[in-house]
This record gives sequence, structure tokens and C-alpha cells, in this order.
Amino acid sequence: MSQDQTAISDVPPLPSQDDEARRTHSRLRRRLLEGQWKQDLENKCRSFFPPQTVERFGNLDVSRNLFATITKQLAVQYDVAPRVTHDSADVGEFAARVRHDGLWSIGARNARNTIGMREGLMRTDYSTERGELLYRAVPSDLVYAEAAADNPDEPNLVVEARLASLDVGDGKGEQDRWTWDVLDLRDPQDPKYRVLLPGGRARIEEATDITEQVLGGSFSGGDYPYLVEGSAVLPYSLFHAQRTGELFNPYDNSEQVEATLLIGALWTFWGYLCRDAAYSQRWAIGVQLGGGAIRGSGKAARKEVHLDPTSIAMFTEEVPGGGRLGQFGASVDPERYQLAVDSFEQRVLAHSGLSPDDFQKSGGAAESGYAIALKRETVRRIQKASEAQFERADKEVLALSAALLNANEGGNLPESGYSIRYMAVPPTPSERQARVAEATSLLEVGLASPVDIVLAQHPGMERAEAIAHLDTVREERVEFASMDKLPDAVDDLGGMLAPAGGEVKAADTAL
Repeated sequence: MSQDQTAISDVPPLPSQDDEARRTHSRLRRRLLEGQWKQDLENKCRSFFPPQTVERFGNLDVSRNLFATITKQLAVQYDVAPRVTHDSADVGEFAARVRHDGLWSIGARNARNTIGMREGLMRTDYSTERGELLYRAVPSDLVYAEAAADNPDEPNLVVEARLASLDVGDGKGEQDRWTWDVLDLRDPQDPKYRVLLPGGRARIEEATDITEQVLGGSFSGGDYPYLVEGSAVLPYSLFHAQRTGELFNPYDNSEQVEATLLIGALWTFWGYLCRDAAYSQRWAIGVQLGGGAIRGSGKAARKEVHLDPTSIAMFTEEVPGGGRLGQFGASVDPERYQLAVDSFEQRVLAHSGLSPDDFQKSGGAAESGYAIALKRETVRRIQKASEAQFERADKEVLALSAALLNANEGGNLPESGYSIRYMAVPPTPSERQARVAEATSLLEVGLASPVDIVLAQHPGMERAEAIAHLDTVREERVEFASMDKLPDAVDDLGGMLAPAGGEVKAADTAL
């Protein structure tokens, strides 16, 4: 059984029960992000509606996940691979290598965890068997960590819960068991990397050391494998959505988490109302409807009679000559209910720091309000605000990656001094057109330059790059000044390609 299959449903043992509240909440967030929140929604429904009502719901509606929708739209740091450079070395091959080995694709998953769970960890290793770097996004709910007082938001101890197939000599053979990867730099002169089997009280000092069994040797002290420029480092890089001076900040945007469960309950109720209450309600006096079966048990027990347009309802008079049948109008208007829930969603988002101006307007009627789709300008703004936090951790990942390649492949890569540039979300055609029009109008009144027009077209470009682009354009315009028209340019190209003494056919010169 893989860790991915059990990590959320199981509660892995980890040191310090004082930290369990943080891990429990982070585990809920991960279930929402990974689409495994149906049981959480059922729990919310049972706390919000009477049990008889919940029993009648049928399928719970997990199609509307506000928290995951917003998080995934903001986790765009690696949609386009960042550019890696170094002031004193050509690191193009190294940048291609880390990209090939999966740093940015795995980083995209870690970005989702970091934005949604407020923290995420990337573990960096080297596989001698495969001859490549290994990256792994580690959710924060599977980790216990400590930090030094003078560096409170960078861990010096990480304990990660991982599943491993082990035979611990109890006669049951190999079984999936929770183990701990313990990376300890609390004493920098004696770094430790151990694999432990936790005991009943989940304490590091009481756990069984199974390092030899799992790793095949000792990797502590002088055998510690994670060194950057000769100093021991953790193979885990901790990413923060926002630096707070603490290791973990798990409860930010909790209103989105709570509201997602509540909105899921409300939409489930909406589906139930559409099915059972969006039509006229029939009633009867002095008659008894025949047939039916008892459904449910206990307090949720109820008698049901199945009817559809092909059925014939059979009634018997309870009082001879006194029976009456009639109907009330529909007890609910699904459209107005929908608008009420939509309005509630918008207010939730406003309380979590997002305004209606940050969202794209729905394409339907005016009453439909705003879709849960962020404008690209909003995404770029929030992406820019988070770059410093991501850059700090990504530089650690790059430094350790270079050190591991040097140690295992005999390279000579620099192990510090890397620069990272994140690519901004590209504008839509309509957005680009509006930005260029604004820059052009400013250019006409002398408040902008052609550089600003290039930047309007390419919001992720640096000003120096825009200037270099314009220099290239100017040089090429001079070079090709004689090619005034495209047909002439095609003729010139055809002439250059024509064999001696021959002609090029029209098909040969088609662009």
C-alpha cells in the first residue's frame, strides 16, 4: 500500500501531541485539495441538518470546492519553468538537468500545498541506482519540526512520517508500517540521519532505530550525506506562503476552509430541494395512500411510496364520502436559493481578502454575479507578493541539488549564489490589447516610451530585456529596410534559394 493511498485517511504517529491540532487541521486542508473530503462534508451536513434530512440527501455534492478552486488558481509559480542563472558561472546545463529530473513539475504540487496549507516541504535526494536527482513534495501534516530560537522559521530538526514495508520479527511478515525519517541538525557538529520505528507513545527517544535495515548503513556523523560547501544541511526545504517568524502558520484563510464545507452542505441541500421540493406539494384529507415501504431505521425511519409519471396512486377513503385531494405550490424556488448561496460565497471571499474586482464577471445574466475565477492581474499580483518566500526555499533546493551532483557525479557546480526568476502569468489577448492601448496613449502625450509598450505586451519581462528587444528590432528593421513588402521579401528569398540557371516554383517559396 502506497503512502499516497493512506496518508490522509490514516493518522500517522508523530512526536509531540501538542502539535496534533495543527496537523489535524492541515490534514483537512489536504483532503480538500486532493478531493477526498466527502466524509468531512457528511460530518458538516450532520451538524447542520436534522438526521432525517441528511438520510434523504442521497449523494453529497462535492462538485463545488471553493478552497481548492482558489488555491489552484494561485499556485502558478511553476506553470512556466523559472529561469536559473548565476553571476559567475554558466549554469544552463544544470538548469536543464534539474528541470529534466522533475524539480519544477514536483514543485507545482508543492506550490499547491504551500498556498493551501500555508507551508510545504521539498525533499531533495540523489538516486545512485537511477543516476538522477529525486524531488518529493512533502505535505506539512506528515511532518514534525523544531527550530533554533535565533532562526525560528527554519527547521533544524525534521521528522517525516513515511510508510515502509517492514518485517519487525513479530511473525506477521512484511507489513506496511509508519516509520520516521529523522534529520537532526540541532548539533551542527554531529548531524544525524536515522530511520526510526515509533513506539506506542510516539517519542523519538523511545523509538526503535531501524536505519541499518532500511538504508543499509549508517548516515550520521561523518557519514551524513547532505553537505553544501562542506556544511551539513537538511534535505528538506520549508516553503512558506507568508513568513511569520514561526515554523508553521496553518490557520490563515480558515474562513475559506470552513465556508467550503458549509457551501458544500448548502449545495447538497439545493440538489435535494430540486429533486424533492421544486414542484407542487400534493395533500390529502380523509384518504390513505396505499403501498409503500419503510426506509431507514431509528429516528431516521420513514415510510416512502415511489411515484413517477407512469405510476397510478391508489387511495382508500378513511371516512366514506369525506376524502379530499389538493396541492400547494412549489415550496422552494431553486433559482433564488442558488443566488443566495452564490451571494454567500462572494461574502466569504471578501472576508478572506478577495474583492469582487478580483474575479471575472460571469457571462450570464446580471444576477449571476461573479464567477469563482480570478483575473490574471490578481493572480500576478499575489504571485509577485509570494516570490520572496518561494525564492528563499528554491535557492536552498538548487544549492543542495548542485552539491549532490558534485558528490555523486564528480561535477564542479557552484553550491551557492543562484538567482531565480519566476515567469509571470501571460496576459489574455484582450488584456494585452488593453495594456498596449494604455501604454500607447501615454506614449503619445510623452509620459511613456516604446519600452513601456513592450512591457505592456510582456508583463514578465524586465526593463533591460525590453530595451534589448527594441535594439534587436531596430537593427533588424535597418537590415531588412529594402524588403518593403512581403511579396518582395518572398521573391528575394526565392532568388536566394533558386539553383544556378533555374527558377523556383511558387510552391517552393510559399510561406
